Formats: sequence, structure tokens, C-alpha cells
Amino acid sequence: MKIDRLIGILSVLLQEKKVTAPELAEKFEVSRRTINRDVMALSQAGIPLYTMQGTGGGIAIADGYRMDRTLLTSRDMQGILAGLRSLIALVAIIIIGN
Repeated sequence: MKIDRLIGILSVLLQEKKVTAPELAEKFEVSRRTINRDVMALSQAGIPLYTMQGTGGGIAIADGYRMDRTLLTSRDMQGILAGLRSLIALVAIIIIGN
């Protein structure tokens, strides 16, 4: 799903200083062209992305950018927290079970 991929790309870019389109294409199992369209969509949505061509190039987010937490609704945040709590509980069960 495109929205999942866009959020995934944004997440990768927030964690990595720079990443190439081929790396993102491989990670999300899509073409480089799809990644380029996704980067354009993120830029149009107001994410300050920039690209550098050539050796050492890639896609990056402008230094100092922080995602506005108001982009997520309270319900979204509750869902994320519930998922994280479930994951923690599952990990605990696996560790205790072994």
C-alpha cells in the first residue's frame, strides 16, 4: 500500500542521514521510478527532502527537520502504543517460555 511505503520511507530517512533510491527500492520491493515518485509525493506534502546525484549521493531530509506530532491523531497514537505494548508482551512471553 502506498501510504505504508511513504511512512516507511519517511521513517528510514528520519533514521538515516542519507539513503539511495536503489536501497529504498530494494527495501520496499518496488522500482526506482516508484521511489522517485514517492520522494516527490513526500516533498509535495511538505517534507523538506533533497537529493544529491553522483558518487556519495542519495536522498536526505534537511538537517533539523522534526515531524509535527499533530500529524497523528490521538486515535493513531493510541493504536501505535497498543501495538507496541502487544509486541513487548509477546517478546516477554517468548523469553520466559524459552
